[in-house]
Amino acid sequence: ITPSLPPPIAPEMSSPARTLNPTPPLKGSFPLDHFGECKSFRVDYLQCLKKKQGAHVECTDVARRYLQCRMDANLMEKEEMKKLGFSEERRRRANVSKDAYSKTKESKGFIAGLNK
Repeated sequence: ITPSLPPPIAPEMSSPARTLNPTPPLKGSFPLDHFGECKSFRVDYLQCLKKKQGAHVECTDVARRYLQCRMDANLMEKEEMKKLGFSEERRRRANVSKDAYSKTKESKGFIAGLNK
């Protein structure tokens, strides 16, 4: 008499199913602007970034107008601009760092690791 082997176990039954529990963002959702209510502000901001070669500090006023439009159009929760990082103190610090950056090699096109 040969011993019989137990039936094979299906892979899906070998371990319990794991479920993913996604967590919502802290500030809630950030709906898309389906009707283009703030499109012009978004375009202005992106153009500013392009013109300033990604130096977002120089585009803070444009960013502020864009976020204000989103709040006015109920596309995001109304919040004080100070809580969104647009305080006078932060603006002063940004201007200081912008001045310091203008004195660096990077501001003149230097890229670390790239031989010219």
